[in-house]
Amino acid sequence: MFQHPSEFVTFKASPHLPGVELYSARLIDHAFAPHVHDGYSIGAIEAGVERFRYQGTEHLAPAGTLVMLNPDEMHTGEAEIEAGWTYQMLYIEPDALHALAGSEAFFPDAAVHDPALADAFHRVFRQMWTATDDLAFVSGFTPLVDAIVARYGRNACNVRNEQQVSARERQRMASMRRVLDCIEDRLDETLSVETLAAEAGLSVFHFVRSFTAAFHVTPHQYVQARRAARAKQLLARRVSPSEAAAAAGLTDQSHLNRWFKRTYGVTPAQYQQQIGTRPQAAARR
Repeated sequence: MFQHPSEFVTFKASPHLPGVELYSARLIDHAFAPHVHDGYSIGAIEAGVERFRYQGTEHLAPAGTLVMLNPDEMHTGEAEIEAGWTYQMLYIEPDALHALAGSEAFFPDAAVHDPALADAFHRVFRQMWTATDDLAFVSGFTPLVDAIVARYGRNACNVRNEQQVSARERQRMASMRRVLDCIEDRLDETLSVETLAAEAGLSVFHFVRSFTAAFHVTPHQYVQARRAARAKQLLARRVSPSEAAAAAGLTDQSHLNRWFKRTYGVTPAQYQQQIGTRPQAAARR
């Protein structure tokens, strides 16, 4: 599956806390295509150095770094050094984090070097991975995420109120929101650049330039990332890879396999096997 024999990617759906997924990986040669997660991505680098692009900025994350990405933010990931990087992540749906924090959270810094808290993350993560009951899992999850949110998170509503934008900027944001809504509503269709440009009220070339400036990826990269994310949602609900491919607007299962591997490091079948949602396994039970 990987070019280097020591590379691995493993997902694990939490049976103890809905809306939380655990992820552990070591990567050397594999580079992630631009992609998004529907929820928060909170994790720590255990060894090596990762390079990733987020909100138009390149970040370096050496061992001891906390990585905190807000929902639906496009990002990449690759090794910065020959030895690659090893890391663990928690993928937390917005409703789950809201229930924990009592409000919407926003992380202004994508990468912060905090060796002590990163060490705590690795220790608690291993305990959560092997937790056998809800009490053990949630007892580890709650203080860990509380500490990260308290130290590095902000209330998203307050952040929005602090941002003063011009009337022109509000109009631009509204036009791009229409484009994003159109993409989500018609993700299973063939989307043309003319359709998306019309939603924005711009010429085709002006639209591509404006979209890329706003989201730091091209419209095509964004659409493909959203298709992979849609497929991942469906695979987690025991939908077959072929049906997930069709529902996400990908031509066939092999197309989904290629994009899913580039985006998440595993094939759809491997992902379902790891989190226990393969339709065949469900049928046998």
